[in-house]
Amino acid sequence: MSSDTTPEQEPKAPRLAFLRSATVVAVGMAIMNVAAYGFTLISSHRLIPEQFGAITALLGLLLIGNVASLGLQATGARRLATHTGSGKDAEALSDAMLKAGHRSALGLTAVCVVATPLFMWLLHIDSIVAVLLLAPTLGCLTLMGSQLGVLQGSQRWTELAAVYTAVGVGRLVLGGGALIVHPSLDSAMIGLALGAAVPALLGAFLLRGSAGASAEHIKAALRETVHGTHTLLAFFVIANADVLFARALLDGTDSGYYAAGVIVAKACLFLPQFVIVIVFPSLASSPGDTVRLRRAIMAVAGLGVCTVIGTLLLPDLVVTIIGGKENYAPLGPYTWLFAVSGSAYAVLQLVVYAAIAQQEKRAALLIWVGLAVLAVAAGIVLGAGIATGLTGVKVLVAMTSTCALVLSAALAVGLHRQATD
Repeated sequence: MSSDTTPEQEPKAPRLAFLRSATVVAVGMAIMNVAAYGFTLISSHRLIPEQFGAITALLGLLLIGNVASLGLQATGARRLATHTGSGKDAEALSDAMLKAGHRSALGLTAVCVVATPLFMWLLHIDSIVAVLLLAPTLGCLTLMGSQLGVLQGSQRWTELAAVYTAVGVGRLVLGGGALIVHPSLDSAMIGLALGAAVPALLGAFLLRGSAGASAEHIKAALRETVHGTHTLLAFFVIANADVLFARALLDGTDSGYYAAGVIVAKACLFLPQFVIVIVFPSLASSPGDTVRLRRAIMAVAGLGVCTVIGTLLLPDLVVTIIGGKENYAPLGPYTWLFAVSGSAYAVLQLVVYAAIAQQEKRAALLIWVGLAVLAVAAGIVLGAGIATGLTGVKVLVAMTSTCALVLSAALAVGLHRQATD
């Protein structure tokens, strides 16, 4: 039998397809992240410090609440990627995820509305309008999570990238535009709410016509979403706990240095997210595929090595970007440590998603245990004054890196054993 593809060319086809998909998704996610950063810059320049602090706090609440969106996305991607039935069954699964997203969005919206007085008190925000607008914003983001899950699980990469792009464009154009027209906290939140509706509307258009979900399908999707959300919540808590430890255990100046260094760590954490998005469906459809997981880890780690080298070669530029040499010059020689930490957590994030793909039920517990150990170790070393000043900063970032790598190894071993059993 003749063939147009030679044996030497055959392995290249899926590799090229992967690279094309990765590029499309990477571009979409890059636009989203750059646009989000642009909104932050506009906010810092257009709002007075008190209002900028308030919008930052509200964005923090959105970040916490967005874990539900990520849980829905992971659930939808896993369920669609592992589906082996007919096209009609796949459509029913898609419809179930979208309806689960609607229910979750309504539930979170209601919770936010009820909790508005509490948020106003905790965050010292007087504007009820600004805090109330958290509810529809989070509702739209949650609904979008279910849509992203269907697109990701169906490997509709171009449409997935379009929704990611819409997230950033909506936040920058409508949120930033509202601040340019009228610089106030209320305007910023109105723009954010309208911006969050843009990707949700685009996702609804792209996935129009889905139908056929049964009540049991929807309940199963919601049950799995709760598990995935819990695991992701554990990850995001441990990935952000070091800033709290620094604030509580270091003096004001050193905790400020640490906070600036965390900007580098977060950039290294979010940089390889497109790899996770692309590889997650295949991890779900091939549970226990250690070769695929190992290659993904190597890709994420490789990007991390590049960022570490960059911070080693250009420490002054890094310091200038994150806060300026006038205030953070002493941090320059140590920015590479934060690049290592962020890259270590990027690897952990990949393994956490692999655990969700494989439905490893003990992943969240292991992460919570790791957080407890990290907290105790930081309390002993920093709280007792064993390491102080910039030495304390270096020790804390080294402990976080070690914790992330140990957890990654432990989770990866557990996933391998589960697949073998």
